[in-house]
Amino acid sequence: MYTTTIDPVIGIYSLPNEILCQIFLFVVSRNPGEYSVSELQLSYVCSRWNAVALSLPSLWSSICVLAHEDSESEAVRRLTELYLGRSGTEPLDLFLHIREASSLMDLLCTQAYRWRHFHLVTKAHRNFLDLGFAELSSLESLSIALDDQLPFDTSSKSRMWFNTPRLHTLSLDMTIFELEQFELPWHQLRHLTMEYLNLDQMHKAICLCISVVTATFTSCANDFSFRDPAPYTCLFLSSLTIIASHRLETLGPDITHCIYPSLSELTLISGSQEFSFSHGIVPNLTSLVIRSGCRLTSLTLHGISYSSKHLMELLQAISPSLVKLDLCDVDHLPGSGTSLSQIPGYLLPQLKEFGIRFPGSRRDESIDRVKLSEVLRMVESRRPSSTLVGTQSRSIVNDSDTCLGTVLEKLHLGRLWNARIPLEFNDRLRALKDNGLEITAL
Repeated sequence: MYTTTIDPVIGIYSLPNEILCQIFLFVVSRNPGEYSVSELQLSYVCSRWNAVALSLPSLWSSICVLAHEDSESEAVRRLTELYLGRSGTEPLDLFLHIREASSLMDLLCTQAYRWRHFHLVTKAHRNFLDLGFAELSSLESLSIALDDQLPFDTSSKSRMWFNTPRLHTLSLDMTIFELEQFELPWHQLRHLTMEYLNLDQMHKAICLCISVVTATFTSCANDFSFRDPAPYTCLFLSSLTIIASHRLETLGPDITHCIYPSLSELTLISGSQEFSFSHGIVPNLTSLVIRSGCRLTSLTLHGISYSSKHLMELLQAISPSLVKLDLCDVDHLPGSGTSLSQIPGYLLPQLKEFGIRFPGSRRDESIDRVKLSEVLRMVESRRPSSTLVGTQSRSIVNDSDTCLGTVLEKLHLGRLWNARIPLEFNDRLRALKDNGLEITAL
């Protein structure tokens, strides 16, 4: 019997051009805004690869200018012109960090009809707001972040982004702008991200984006107006994330005026200050869920003080649809801490992912070993190897059961796992991991 060895170098050169094109596209694939010159390197390998690369316009359709690069330099301009020429008529993905009055921006504006994803970080807000394009017919996502703290003239408005029939994703840094300064097709947006706004602007944005599906608000702050918001309904909002930069005292009363019937993922995360959300917000969340009639599948509460009574009421409102529950920074109300053993298991029968960060997870504080032992006992009782299967598993559910579902697949233990877990618990965690439970740090 004879055996032959195929030289891998010869093998790849024998591939047809169609397969080679797919390999090239896979090699140059990257996250948005990620810099790479892989397409240039591929085109330098040999004459055939160069010909294949040049025949593939989509290979050259992503242009990235980094902050440390001089956008006025001859090298950056020539490279941009090269990519514009080789990309043909393909839609362009632009990720730009350029300074004010850049001639490079003028060059790219000549191809504005090809912009598909446009991400801009600049100080040149007065310049780009004045660019009067008739139509950005290919634009699907827009992201603008301003490297400038100067207030913008409130009487100025931009119609630059008005004629964008395909725009569905918007990300805005609201440091110096007001919502009213952008004449956008708000009604067609599906995904919204805004940074540095207050609660009043947040509600205005949701009301403007009547078709929004996911909304994320970061570095959110109070407006301190203590107004009585007008009730409104957002029919399609399924994922809402609010990350606070300061205490949000008015968020609780605010959300009692909202109705989100499609809401399935809710995330509240404290910012620079601990307990950025008022301790009374959990009852307001319960009211929101009941009033909206929504079915939450994911709930994340970081930096929120609450009592076990209020948590129980919220879990009763969202059961049995919850799949992911993340209760970080619990037990902050003296004398009313959440004891997980008080939550009956039947409340969350479908739970697959559970996270908790104990008081004392920081390295300069002691770990709550009693709480850790309680969580491990609950997890161990809910692993398939230690529970009955089939219909018998339902017969053993009672008030003493844990809050974790029998289908638990992931456990998040703050920064404890593989960092500073007490030795006496390490073997138990290893056994759980060996049994198929994914254990990670938050």
